[in-house]
Amino acid sequence: MPSAVAVRHLTYEAGHPSASKRILDDVSFSLPPGHFTAIIGASGCGKSTLLRTLTGLLAPTTGDIFLLGHSLADYKAQYPLALGYLPQFSEAHEDLTIEEILRFCADLQLPGSVNPGTREKWLAYLIQLAGLDGVRHQRYKSLSGGQRRRLALAETLMPDPPILLVDELTSGLDPRAEASMMEWLGFLSHQSGKTILLVTHAVKNLDQTDSVLFMKKGRLFFHGNHRDLLAKYQASSIEELYQEDDPAPRENAGGAEKIAAGADGQEEEPAAVRTAGPASAWQQFIVLLKRHFLLFSRDRAQMILHAVLLLTFPALVAVFALGGLPQVRSLSLSLDTNIIRSLQEQLLYLKDSMSSATLVSGLIMFQVILLTLAGSNNGAREIAKERGILEKEQRCGLSSWAYVSSKMVHVILLAFLQSFWMTWFVKSTCNFPGAFSVQFSILFLTTLAMGTTCLAISSCSSSTEKASLQAIYLVGLQLPLSGAVLALPEWLVWITRPFIAAYWGWSGYLKCLSEFRIYDIVRQTTKTWLAAPALVCGVLACHIILAYAWSVFFVNRRKCPPSH
Repeated sequence: MPSAVAVRHLTYEAGHPSASKRILDDVSFSLPPGHFTAIIGASGCGKSTLLRTLTGLLAPTTGDIFLLGHSLADYKAQYPLALGYLPQFSEAHEDLTIEEILRFCADLQLPGSVNPGTREKWLAYLIQLAGLDGVRHQRYKSLSGGQRRRLALAETLMPDPPILLVDELTSGLDPRAEASMMEWLGFLSHQSGKTILLVTHAVKNLDQTDSVLFMKKGRLFFHGNHRDLLAKYQASSIEELYQEDDPAPRENAGGAEKIAAGADGQEEEPAAVRTAGPASAWQQFIVLLKRHFLLFSRDRAQMILHAVLLLTFPALVAVFALGGLPQVRSLSLSLDTNIIRSLQEQLLYLKDSMSSATLVSGLIMFQVILLTLAGSNNGAREIAKERGILEKEQRCGLSSWAYVSSKMVHVILLAFLQSFWMTWFVKSTCNFPGAFSVQFSILFLTTLAMGTTCLAISSCSSSTEKASLQAIYLVGLQLPLSGAVLALPEWLVWITRPFIAAYWGWSGYLKCLSEFRIYDIVRQTTKTWLAAPALVCGVLACHIILAYAWSVFFVNRRKCPPSH
C-alpha cells in the first residue's frame, strides 16, 4: 500500500525571483493511510503554506508531492473530489439552513447515478456525524462558530475523500469545543481510514493525533509523537519550543530525517482511489438555478429594490411627457397667397419641431440610461458577493459554465421584465409610434448587454463594493460617450461607440421611428449617425456573448494556482 501523502524536498519561494523569500525550505515527509497528523509551529513558520501546496492552490518552486502514489496533478485531474480541503475561514449562504446547504452540496458533487435513497442516508449520516441534527433547520447566519466549523467539515466530507487537509479548524473555539473537535477528527481518521493533516495552534489536545510535524522558519524539524518531541528537545511544553530561535541543529532532527528518508525511497505503485462525482455540468446548472432563486426569494432587500426600480423608472420617464408627445402639425409648407399666414405657420412649425425633437430624443435616451442602470444592478454583485463560496465549490469540481449560466438566467429574466414594462408603460403613456416588438427587443438587448457586462466585471472583482463602483462608473460614461447629447471629436466617437450600449439602444429606437414624421423632425436637430435596428441588435448581441465568455474565463481562472 503506498503512502497516503509523500512529500519530497518541497521548497516554496514567494515574491519576485530577484527578491524572493523562501517560505518552505526542503520539506520531506510521508504519512500512511488512516493517519491523523497535526502541523504545529509558531506563526509564520510555513504551516498554512505547506497545506496550500498540498492542495495545489500554490505551485511549489521545487519538489514533488504524491497522494496515494499519484502525483498531485494527476490525482486532482483523475479524482477531483478525493482531496478534501478546509481553509481557516469557510463561507456559506447566510439565508440557507444547515440541511439546505448540505443538500445543495450533495446535489452539486454527487453524480445523478447515486441512488436517491443512498443520497438521503449519506446526508443524514453526515448531519449526525457533525453533531448538527438538533439544529439542521437553523439558518447559517444564526450558527455559533463551532457549529459553522462542523458544517464546513461536513461539506468537505460529502464526497468521502480519503485525504483531508484542514487549516486552523479549532481557532477561536472555547477549550471544550476545541477538545471535542480534535476528538472528532481523531475518530474520523481512525474509524473511516482517512488521512488527516491539521494545521493548528492548539497544542493541548495533541493526544488525539498520531503524530505531529513541528516546523520552524519554513523547515521541518521533527515528525513523530508529540511526547517524543518534548523529550528530544528536553522541553516542558510545546510553547517553549516556539520561543527558541533554533531548538536544535537540523541534522540532529532525527525524526524528520527518518521520515525524509522514507519519502525518498523507490517510486510507489499508485493506489486505486474510490471517489464519487462530480455531478455533470448540466446537473450542477439545474441545482444552482434552484439555489439561486431560493436565495433571491429570501432576500427581501433585493426584491424590494428590484420592484422599486421596475415600477418607478418608467414613471420617471412619463413625468417628462405628462401630456403625451406634442402633436406635429401636418404642414405643407407650400406657397400661400396669404404671405402673413404662411409665415405664421412656418414659425409655429419650427417651434413645435424643436420641442418635439428634443422631447422625443430625450425620452428615448432617458429610457435607455435608466435601463442600463437597472441592468448594472442586475449583474454587478452576483459573482463578487459569492467569491468565497465559489472558490470552495470550485475545489469540489464546480463547472464554471454551469455557475455563470445560472447567473445569466437571473440577469436575462430581470432584463426581460424591466424592458418589457418600460416599453409598454412609456408607449402607453407617451404615445410613441412604432412597432412594440422592435422597440422592446432593442431595450431588452440594451439592458441585457449592460447586465452581462457588469456580471463580467463582477467575475474579476475582489469585492462587491469594487464591482458596484465600477458598474456605476460604466453607467455614468454611457451618456457623455454616446454622442447623442454632447458633440465628441470624430476619432473619439468611432473608438468608443462600439462599446457604448446606451448609444446602440438610443440609435436603434430612434431608427425604428423612421417611417413616421416624428423621425424627420428629430433628424433636424441631431446629425449623429444612427444604426438600423438589425445592426443594433447584432452589436448588442456581441456585447452579451463577449461578456458571458469573459465571465466564464475569469471564473475559471480562480481554479488555477499561481505558477513560478
